[in-house]
This record gives sequence, C-alpha cells and structure tokens, in this order.
Amino acid sequence: MRVVQLVLIAVISGLASAATNSSYPRVNACAALEAALLGDVAYPNTTAYIQLNNYWSDQQRETLPRCFVTPKTTPDVATVLKILTRQNAPFTVKSGGHVPFPGGSSIENGVTIDLVHINGVDVSADRKTVSVGPGNRWLNVTEKLDPLGLAVVGGRDQNVGVSGLLLGGGISFFSGIYGWACDNVRKYEVVLASGNVIYASPNENSDLYWALRGGGGLNYGVVTRFDLAAFDQGDLWLHMLSFPGTENRTIIVGFQNLTIEGLPRDPAAHSVLGVASDPFTGVTTATLTFLHAGVPSPPGSVPAVFQPFESLPKALATSSSTGSVSKYLTLLATPYGGRRDWGNVIISANFSQVVLDDIMSLYAKRNAALIKNGGGDTIAPLALLQAIPVNVLAQMQKNGGNAFGLTPSDGPLIMVSFPISWTNPANDKLVMNSTKKLLADVAATAKKHGVYNPYIYLNYAGLSQ
Repeated sequence: MRVVQLVLIAVISGLASAATNSSYPRVNACAALEAALLGDVAYPNTTAYIQLNNYWSDQQRETLPRCFVTPKTTPDVATVLKILTRQNAPFTVKSGGHVPFPGGSSIENGVTIDLVHINGVDVSADRKTVSVGPGNRWLNVTEKLDPLGLAVVGGRDQNVGVSGLLLGGGISFFSGIYGWACDNVRKYEVVLASGNVIYASPNENSDLYWALRGGGGLNYGVVTRFDLAAFDQGDLWLHMLSFPGTENRTIIVGFQNLTIEGLPRDPAAHSVLGVASDPFTGVTTATLTFLHAGVPSPPGSVPAVFQPFESLPKALATSSSTGSVSKYLTLLATPYGGRRDWGNVIISANFSQVVLDDIMSLYAKRNAALIKNGGGDTIAPLALLQAIPVNVLAQMQKNGGNAFGLTPSDGPLIMVSFPISWTNPANDKLVMNSTKKLLADVAATAKKHGVYNPYIYLNYAGLSQ
C-alpha cells in the first residue's frame, strides 16, 4: 500500500475524527499529556498559557483550547499524537499562528500542539541545505542566514510561521528564480497520526513528498523538520511608489504588462501591488512594491524591468533602499492584533480593460457599503495583486512538480486577494459576509470574461474557500 494511502487511513482514524468529535474527556487528554511531558502542558489562567495564546488575528486568540502542549523534540510530537489519537481527542497544530479565521491553528476546548520549541536552524557543511524546525517564524531563519551570505525561498513577513507557508505554497522574494517555497523543500520529517516518524523526498515516499507541497499537507501528519535548498544571497533592493486612486487603471495595466513581459525577462525581480481604501472616506491609494535580488548598478539606478513605472506622473511618494532579507521581512510585516479576513481569486493576466473595471467597481461598492454600515469602525480594506508569471510556473515543475495543477501553459496569472482588518467584534458578520460575496462576485466576473482559473492559493484562502 502506498504511503499516502497509509497516511490517509491514519488521518481518517485519528486526525480527522479527533477534529470533529467534541465529546471526549478533554481534561483526561490534557492530564495524560502532562504525565507524559512533564512541564510542557499549559492550562488557562497561567502565564505560560497566556504567552502561548499569541496569534496574528484576534479571532484566533479568542478561540481557546483546553490546554496547550509544547513538545520539544520529534519523539515528543510522536508521544503527543499517540495520546491524542488514542483518546480520540480534538486537536490542532500551531506554527506561527498567522491565519485570520478562528480554527486556523487554534481550537475551542481541544488541545493545541504548539511547535514553538522545535526551532532549529541548521546549515549543512556544504552550505546547500538548511534544516528548519516548524517552531520558527521566518525572521528567525533569515537572521541566522543573512550573516552567512545565504538565503532560502521563504516568507516575506517576519511573523509568518515556517510550516504554514511551506505546506500551503509560499510566495517569496526569490520565487522568480526558484519557484515557490514548497518547490524548494528537499526533504520532510513527518510524524503520522500513528506516532510513526517517516521521511518524504523525491527518492523516499515520493507520493507523500508531492502531496506535502501544496496538496493539503496540513492534514497528513505533523512536519517536524524541513530541509530547504539554500543559495548564496547578499542584499536586496527595494523601491516603493504610491499613486492616487485616480491612477488605479494605469497602474494596474502597468502591473499586468510587468507580469506578462517584464518579470519573465528578469527572474530576480519581484513585485506586489496594493490598492488600499481609506477606512473613513473610501479614497484609494495604489502602492507598488518592487524588490530585486540584486542591487542595481550604478547606485541609485532602477533595474530595467521597473523602468516603465518611473515615467508615470502623479506619484505621491517614492523611496528606495538596500538591505538584508531580514530588513525587508521586518519592514513589510503586517502587525499583530485586530480582526482580520481575506480570500483570493486567480485570473489570467491577459485580461481586458472591462474585467479590470468590473473588479475594481465591485471592490469599491463593497468598501462603500462597509463604511456606510460599519458604525464608524476602523475597517481597512485592501486589494492585493500578485504576479504568477510563466517563469514561476516553470519552476513549479521541478522535483516532480507540486500539487497545484498549474503549468506554464496556464499562465501568466495574477492572484487578486482581499485582506481586510477591523476593530469591532460586532462587525464580524458584516465584514466576513462582504468578503465572501466579493470573492464570489469577482470569480463570477472572471468566469464571464473567460479569465478565471480555479486554483485557490491556500495561504490566502478565506474560511469559505
């Protein structure tokens, strides 16, 4: 029987049933864990519990487990899973806790396995592999690698956890050259629901290796080590341009051309476009973020791939800098706290002007309704456009391919996502329903015009997706 079949049997009998059974003796599960891992179980109203209940979104923080357990080693994780599956106890696993909706890596009245202590960052003697524990945030990794002149294909935000990014795909500053983060994992160490520890690579349990790269890898077991391909890397170059919302059409068309033609010509280039809406007026501002894996020469110049944007008039602000990967993980991070939601739709980059106008009109109408009905709450919507050019799609095919089902013939593509934050819990239903409807309307528009791609990026998927 193939490994994935074995894993799925373990999931069905352990992980999945535990997650849906709410009648087990919860206190006994926590007590059993405490007996097996003395000092590694935290209960409510203790300092340890409060410290562990640290999440990016308020909704996750408000979803309270009966206890946290913090294994320190892979054998500890195996012990934990044996105990929990034996008792049919509902549980979840936390790496960074960087998901907006409740239950992403939190669980009500169950057990949260927090991998915070499994946080090694070890560089191989030949400097070609970095073994990373799932308890790391990406800043922990880059702060170790920057002084060595090394990098891996990893996250773009200091607060994002290693596991979620890698198992869900992983868009990176370096994706134009190497593909997404999941495409650059050499080997996984995985603890199954049975407690057995196995390894997955192109040559060992290759079916599981494929499935862990974007194929719902969160469900097959608990990954306790990622062996990542490393490469030489110095400073990055960052350039940001902001424009008034009246220029949205021009900026988005420019980003479309960048996705189709520019980025494939210069794989070291990376770009994100955000169209933010003022929480009180609805006025929008478009901000382009350009990164390049090489510092341009002479100093102060702009790489040719980004030159078309330099001649655009009406820029509100512009800035450039160079620095380490860690510098930009910190600079571009979204802060902890607040209520949050998101979701994404993938479209062909070869869209017409009418598609662009329809999508931005849907976005504007949704935002206006939130301002009208939000009772003065600080509701901050964002439309985020991210390129998936053909060079990235080509890199996804290496090592046997990932589980996304995307090929270069599907591209170039653009991911349109809609992150949003707010403050008042009374607006949870209002905001989340508006996001759900916006995603459905944008998808319907894309289908109508023949530019819809059914792939949904797991790491920005909304609860309804």
